[in-house]
Amino acid sequence: MTVASFITVTCALFLFGVFLLVTLNLNDISRQIESQCEIQAYIYMTADDATEQSICAEISKTPNIEKIEFESKEQAFTNFKKKLGNKSYILDGLEGQEFLRSSVKITLKDINLTQDTVKAVRKIDGVEEVKHHQDLVDKVIMFTDVVKRGSIIAMLILLIIAVFIIKNTIKLSVYAREKEIHIMKFVGATDHFIRMPFVYEGVMIGILGFIVSFLIIAFGYGAVISTVSNMISLFEFIPLQKCVLVLGVSMAAFGVIMGAAGSGLSIKKHLKV
Repeated sequence: MTVASFITVTCALFLFGVFLLVTLNLNDISRQIESQCEIQAYIYMTADDATEQSICAEISKTPNIEKIEFESKEQAFTNFKKKLGNKSYILDGLEGQEFLRSSVKITLKDINLTQDTVKAVRKIDGVEEVKHHQDLVDKVIMFTDVVKRGSIIAMLILLIIAVFIIKNTIKLSVYAREKEIHIMKFVGATDHFIRMPFVYEGVMIGILGFIVSFLIIAFGYGAVISTVSNMISLFEFIPLQKCVLVLGVSMAAFGVIMGAAGSGLSIKKHLKV
């Protein structure tokens, strides 16, 4: 029965660890997407270099702005030419002619405040136009909200299911010692005295299950991330070194809670003699 409990705890912790890593990576991808939701402020064509620098300084002082990146007319022309690729020849002869505006790419701290930031930037003298993709921003906000709320709900559901499974598995071990428990009760043993060995056993099973499941995940995570990164190159995934502490502490706590709670709940019924 102890072996069965150990296998059950190990499987539950393995699933918990996998789900936790998926959740951490989804949250990190959400942050990456948020950082790519930039707004772009275009400066009047007639503005000189000093005016452009002054506008950049004003924009950088605006609340909710993480960083800015200035793109001059010349840089805009070069970038536009690169985007055309093989068809860049259509711009031959236009070098030095000012038909593209200087602009400032703005990265926001909180994309939920995009509209307020856009309004503030538009009020700055010298800013002709501010472009932003509000539809994309709304979709990103919705995605991040779903990920955060969904991860919390799923964690709670997984914890309840795991405790229920451990409780029923350890209950078999308790049944095997039912007579011993009743005898101890008849000779005057307290509930705490009887319960604690089972709780300790559950905690030890949880710790052993954590060690085995953590090692499996630690060795397998690198290979899985490498494979997924080759298939999906749009996002960066969290390396194990950056999440090993969160993963280890969470899995250890989860294992101890599962083992202790499962054991405590399993023996509760048998203490009533």
